[in-house]
Amino acid sequence: MFKSQNWLVKAAGAALGLALGALGSASFAADPVTINVWSDTPRLTMFALYGSTHPDVKLNVTTVAPADLVAKIQLALQAKSEIPDVIFMSDIGYTAQLSTRRANYLMDLTNKVPQKLQDEFYTNSNSPCHVNGKLLCLRNDMAHMIIWYDKPAMEKLGKTVPTTFEDFQKLGDELGPQGYVLGSGVESFPLHSFLVSDGCDMVSPVAGKDNTVKIDLTTEKCLKPARLVDHMIANGSLSKVGPFDPAFVQLAKSGKVPLLIGPTWFGEYVIKPTYEWKPGVLADALPLKWADQSQPLTWSWGGGTYGGWKDTKHPDQVVDIIEWMATNVANQTNAVTLPADQPSAQAWGARLKADPYYASPDVFDIQVAAAPFSNPAYTSLRFSVDDAIAKIVSAPLATGGTVVGALPALQTELTNLAKLNGYTVE
Repeated sequence: MFKSQNWLVKAAGAALGLALGALGSASFAADPVTINVWSDTPRLTMFALYGSTHPDVKLNVTTVAPADLVAKIQLALQAKSEIPDVIFMSDIGYTAQLSTRRANYLMDLTNKVPQKLQDEFYTNSNSPCHVNGKLLCLRNDMAHMIIWYDKPAMEKLGKTVPTTFEDFQKLGDELGPQGYVLGSGVESFPLHSFLVSDGCDMVSPVAGKDNTVKIDLTTEKCLKPARLVDHMIANGSLSKVGPFDPAFVQLAKSGKVPLLIGPTWFGEYVIKPTYEWKPGVLADALPLKWADQSQPLTWSWGGGTYGGWKDTKHPDQVVDIIEWMATNVANQTNAVTLPADQPSAQAWGARLKADPYYASPDVFDIQVAAAPFSNPAYTSLRFSVDDAIAKIVSAPLATGGTVVGALPALQTELTNLAKLNGYTVE
């Protein structure tokens, strides 16, 4: 955007008036607005594209390690100096952590981002951006859990891809004794995904009540998936090591992992480069549901967000940057992972559809079909549920403990963490 400045001069002489009139018609570009941005490394090229296509805005971009973001912003707020106008948040928990009395940083976008644009996002994709009824960020990418599987291996084994957790357990009963595994039973994110698959109130925000969560791990909705994990760990079909552990990687490389549950980015960034599955092997399928569910309720593993400083001197430009980064099709077409904005995702998906690496051209269509099943409880909290799961549940599993047996201690841990971080627990 360029601003123009006109000089209106009254002159007695006609010649002088014409000369000054000609001078007055000239436009003088205003100096570009400078916006300070804190980004992670993968988003640098995206911010650079914004800068090159918006000459009225100068982006001063600083690369900040994701793990350091919250602490650095807290320090900047205290010092009242070098506070960024726009940030990328790699952890969904940062939204809640940066909207507290101690770190009251994030701008409320509820009435700043047009509802039409908000509606472009996949169902529940912006759930991590809603805190106490306010929209505090926009989601960059989706990371919902789906099924990834080795198509030739499943065919050779004479097995069909399960659609329910009951069938998943049955497949484990059949393949576990043969030395096959169907994922990890101890990694905190997949374990979290299992436990909330039937609507368990692990830590669920209570609608209409600010800073209030429901924690109840005593219901059948929690116990049923916990029993499934215990059963499959016992028969060997769920591993006691995580998906990045060298022992698990070796199993995957040697054809002993015909199927597993993982996020949408798992195929491109884990299975292809780390598990080294050959081209024409990898396919995906919709997330599992329980037999008595009408549709799946799938968790997520990641998905970054964009936010802005509520006291910025340039709110219009900040909102424009956030909107553009999250929804501009030309920008998101080359994004790292599946965009949360639907038009951008369709453009991005053309690359997956044409990629001969995958066993089927519908790999992207399945990811899109799974998006509406994203769990609305995948929200931002001021503490990490996954860290609590790793501490209370995962660690004992390696030494013979059970998920069911760990649930009471997990409820106590989560309740204490919630209260410590200012939540009312119901």
